[in-house]
Amino acid sequence: MKNLLIIGAGGAGKHLLSELLKKDKKLGYNIIGFLDADSKKHGMSISGYKVLGHHDNIMFYIKKYNIDEVIIATTAINHKDLDRLYRQVNKAEANFRVLPPIEELLLNEPFTKQLREIKVDDLLGRDTININSQSVKEYLKNRIVLVTGAAGSIGSELCRQIVRYEPSKLILLDINENDLYFLDLYIQRHFKVKTSVEICNIRELYKLDYLFNKYQPDIVFHAAAHKHVPLMEKNIEEAVKNNVFGTENIVISADKYNVAKFVLVSTDKAVNPTNVMGATKRLAELIIEKYSKLSSTKFTAVRFGNVLGSNGSVVPLFKSLLQEGKDLTVTHEEVSRYFMTIPEAAQLVLEAGYIANGGEVFVLDMGKPVRIMDLAKKMIELSGLELGKDVNINITGLRPGEKLYEELLYDAKSCQKTQNERIYIAKLKKEAVNIDQGLKELKKLLDTFDSKKMKLKLKELVPTYQEVDYNINGEIANEYTVISS
Repeated sequence: MKNLLIIGAGGAGKHLLSELLKKDKKLGYNIIGFLDADSKKHGMSISGYKVLGHHDNIMFYIKKYNIDEVIIATTAINHKDLDRLYRQVNKAEANFRVLPPIEELLLNEPFTKQLREIKVDDLLGRDTININSQSVKEYLKNRIVLVTGAAGSIGSELCRQIVRYEPSKLILLDINENDLYFLDLYIQRHFKVKTSVEICNIRELYKLDYLFNKYQPDIVFHAAAHKHVPLMEKNIEEAVKNNVFGTENIVISADKYNVAKFVLVSTDKAVNPTNVMGATKRLAELIIEKYSKLSSTKFTAVRFGNVLGSNGSVVPLFKSLLQEGKDLTVTHEEVSRYFMTIPEAAQLVLEAGYIANGGEVFVLDMGKPVRIMDLAKKMIELSGLELGKDVNINITGLRPGEKLYEELLYDAKSCQKTQNERIYIAKLKKEAVNIDQGLKELKKLLDTFDSKKMKLKLKELVPTYQEVDYNINGEIANEYTVISS
């Protein structure tokens, strides 16, 4: 029998206890009791099990009761405390498991089946964003909602959260048939919401027109995009086709079929872009801005930084390298990024959709940026390896289009507050460009595969786009200015 301590004597802890008592013999736990931060609960008994004290004193209880496993059964704990508890439990060589955060927790499923090992996003994430769930529910309930890029990291999480607000129908649109299939299976298993799965390339306007006419969506979340910075530097025409003209196709369809609200998922790389990906996303924002002035649809964009654990991002890459027994690679010792968890990103998008009146670019208070070097060290620690002994971190130098530090806003001081203290509206400088003519000229260049001319046209359409090359020390080696043709 394993001696077990439960952190959290609230609703989740009580529910977990009741499940454990029903399955006690099968799971093999000897439940010692609870620890909780609320001193008012200390000494009280829950189904015969005592709340022993505060989790700050966890080492005392681990030693006193020879604890084999600690389960975190509270969503009220912050990431710093979680990190500290993990370190202490790990040092004591006890097992450490957590319940998912509230936005991921399936309330109708057994909690014991949802317990998992701690992940790096649990430790590096920020405190929970409080959104107005009732207001979000009011604007999503009984609505027809369409999500593009539904099979991707952000798109799929949007879908998993949207179904909690009881839309009349959710349309899952993506070109990735496999992940779309599994996402739909997940939704059908856990929620009573009607879904329609549509395999569609957002570059095909005629197919989008057919789908918008068929479903008449009320709300659109546009998450489909090419996002990999180095790949888009080498495949400019693909970034333009997808991020610019794919977005334009979705926007045209939304306008034509009187969608009530349209939310573009954007990126902090659209701020003073130094790469093709960021420039194309900024151009997508400009398309949104244009249509917001002409359409009855409320078009808006939401920017955020890098998402922990998203497909192709640094976390799964590091995890893969560690599993293969290979050293980790970091482009620069001081390179840093703003991070948020996938559920946080989806929450922001949903909340912004509710707040939106049309034409805004929403941004999130991302807190402090995280050094990639610190992230690498944390992942090595979570893997049970020792830096310098089992694995090393190699510095490779910044890649083309990559920034040493990332910006989030044009001018943080000029941002407008919203009803959510973590969400702001960026006041952006007006771009004096002829976007209609520019897009026509950019489209003609696609078939030429002339990367230089396409970059030049992007710079004309996005005046803040400026290529920067860094040397291995993170110093600017070259800055390329716009040369008029």
